[in-house]
Amino acid sequence: MLRLIRLGTSLIGFVGVFLPLLARTNQVWTSLGRAIPLLFTCICTFIANDLDDVERDRVNHPERPLPAGELSRALAGILYFTSLGLALFSTRYYVTQGIAFLYYGLIATSISYGYVVECFPSFKAPFVAAVSSVPVLIVVAWYPEEIKLYIIAGSVFLISLGREVCMDITDRDGDSVSFMHRFNPKRLAVVAFCVEAIGVLLLVAQARTLEETLMFIVILSVFVVSGLLWFRFSKYGLSTFLMKMQFIVGLYFLL
Repeated sequence: MLRLIRLGTSLIGFVGVFLPLLARTNQVWTSLGRAIPLLFTCICTFIANDLDDVERDRVNHPERPLPAGELSRALAGILYFTSLGLALFSTRYYVTQGIAFLYYGLIATSISYGYVVECFPSFKAPFVAAVSSVPVLIVVAWYPEEIKLYIIAGSVFLISLGREVCMDITDRDGDSVSFMHRFNPKRLAVVAFCVEAIGVLLLVAQARTLEETLMFIVILSVFVVSGLLWFRFSKYGLSTFLMKMQFIVGLYFLL
């Protein structure tokens, strides 16, 4: 069940809102109430994606719980509706009306992923990147006067876009044929890493203190290592995993 809900990645979405709000308000319960809908939304999203992608995952990710037969679709469905209900109710009771639209919009777009993959496969990568940047936009909605948050949102979009394109390259065998299949995988990977590099470099302007400079160096180092793993050693899975680590380290810039 923990693998189905991608607990680690779901917690990144939650912490990406909770910690920035806590750093600004110093109010644990207020920050928790505003961030907890993100946790349930992420859980709901991953379950929905696995339910929609069972057949594709038999080719691309046979080790996942549903294609491996470790969990039934019925149990996954129960977890899906439970997490969806908790996401909706927690948003209703803990988020003010003016900002709640972003939360509900995130829920709606996240669980629509399967339809995008099925009907508009060429837009899969930018769609996922846009959805990935919404948690930062939620922080922006609470503190719209902080210009740096807008830049960080752009950085998250570009890094997510590069990572998603790389993941699509590794999943080509099981994915629907799209416009992106016309391009050579190696050249497409170069473009993806260039896009991601722009996202990483956007953080340079945010590195004003010694701690922020060190964090930027760590993110840049992780990016370089992931590139070496991809292009020189063909360790695609490890490379994309390190790309996820950039988001964890990058949380520091939201504080």
